Amino acid sequence: MTRIRLSQRVMPRVFALSVAAAVAVARGGDTSGEAVLRNVDARLAPVHDYTVTLDVVADIERLNVPPMHATMYFKQPDKIHLDAEGFALLPREGLQPEIGKLLSRYNVAETGSDTLGGVPVRRVTLQAKSERGFPRMLSVYVDPRRWTTERIVTKGSADRVATITFSYIQVDGVWLPGEMTAAFSIAQADSLEGDLPAAPMRPQQMPRKGTVTVRFSEYRLNTGLNDEIFTKDPLTR
Repeated sequence: MTRIRLSQRVMPRVFALSVAAAVAVARGGDTSGEAVLRNVDARLAPVHDYTVTLDVVADIERLNVPPMHATMYFKQPDKIHLDAEGFALLPREGLQPEIGKLLSRYNVAETGSDTLGGVPVRRVTLQAKSERGFPRMLSVYVDPRRWTTERIVTKGSADRVATITFSYIQVDGVWLPGEMTAAFSIAQADSLEGDLPAAPMRPQQMPRKGTVTVRFSEYRLNTGLNDEIFTKDPLTR
């Protein structure tokens, strides 16, 4: 975890996670692991583009990070642009926003049932196909009533864990994140399902403890965003 200039690619990828990987539209189907993820992937079917205001607050040990205000633009299928000033502290771990790319890099290791706050959810555990894959392990918790991603747990190097939780609001009939919180910690021995080898050490690591909270407001859907907006800082995948 480091202070990262907004012009770099990391910030759009993380915010893409918080919205694009968490938005869902209710849809039925098989409850196997891959089917669950593809139901989540159907989340943006009614949304051609959107603009959202982000307010970011970080509470990280030994770091003093000022709050940040930003505007994010998204256009199907994967165009993202972020307008902000200054710096932001953001997690490096996270999911790829596109389920197809996620499934190309990870195998579904396990699918099961769980509860979060008394609500039944489906838990899909993913393991990186490559030993060099990062993060090595992901656990995705999905509410099958509306196919929203409620929690993502990632295991990185040195048993470092990021737990990302979401709350939602409805905008024009679509469930969209109202808040995302990423919490960082050192994993306990049984904090994630299965025993996986640690990923290779990286020069930039997550902090030992802390949280980053992103609040989403003032969604504007399907306004016909111009492609020129995304040429300012294109997201290369």
